[in-house]
Amino acid sequence: MEGKPKPSPSPSEAWPLSSSIIASLTVSAVIGLANVVHVLGLSGGSIGGRLLAVLPIYFLAAFVGAQLAFWLLYRLAGLVAGQFSASVDRVGLGARGHGVVVLLTFAAAAWLQYAESSGVQRVLQEQAASPAAQDGSCPPGLACTPLQPAEEVAKADAATRRAVAERSLLTAEGFALLLRDPDPAVRATLARRADLPRDLLERLAGDRNAAVREAVAGEARLSDEALNQLAFDRDARVRLAVARNHNAPPTALEMLASSSSAEIRLLVAAHPRASEPVLLRLLNGSGDRAEQIARGRLPGGGKALQ
Repeated sequence: MEGKPKPSPSPSEAWPLSSSIIASLTVSAVIGLANVVHVLGLSGGSIGGRLLAVLPIYFLAAFVGAQLAFWLLYRLAGLVAGQFSASVDRVGLGARGHGVVVLLTFAAAAWLQYAESSGVQRVLQEQAASPAAQDGSCPPGLACTPLQPAEEVAKADAATRRAVAERSLLTAEGFALLLRDPDPAVRATLARRADLPRDLLERLAGDRNAAVREAVAGEARLSDEALNQLAFDRDARVRLAVARNHNAPPTALEMLASSSSAEIRLLVAAHPRASEPVLLRLLNGSGDRAEQIARGRLPGGGKALQ
């Protein structure tokens, strides 16, 4: 005799996985984005930008944590009572399961937010205690103008803000203020300051204005990763600034060696960090000055390497 078919779960007992995923990710996304806004507000925009790169961690960690907690409670309730579905209903994990998993997700994401914000506050306290934050920072060898209150700088005209960005004593608050300045010329001037912290300089490498990115691309303190990114910039002025940067890495130069710009190719050919693969890429049969220089720098004129 055939066994009786198992009854299908009622709507109150069913738990659609897709709904669970959507509920968890929605809540963790909202809290993760709120955390970015919160930390950017705490830091004045100076260090919170890195959260954008790790924001998916909030989604995944909160989702996985909530799902594990939900199903552990679900199983535990069934083992204790011996009747799985009945026990689940009693502890609110049946018909109200969506609400439970959302609460668990909220708790997981909120804990991540608290941990990250606490770390940021510690960094800000260390920055506030630094000599640069207390007395102001000035580029080496430059006679800077006195420190100005951030409120006065924010209300000043664009020309005054550019002057402040170029040759005024700046605290951490001043750097953060000018980093968000609406005038691209102010941000470009700030990018050329020798005492601009490197993490802020690299944030400006992603500026929406090409003039700012061009100023950043000329800075020798920029990391190889940032210079590689700028070597692919859509603006020719930015790519030219990378080619002029004596610290540009071979990976960036190799990309620039394929440029249609004769000036960029010439700069790459004479670049002190141009490797053999970079110089070989310049041998395109055009016979231009860049190719001539590249041949002269290659062993045997590049003939044995072609």
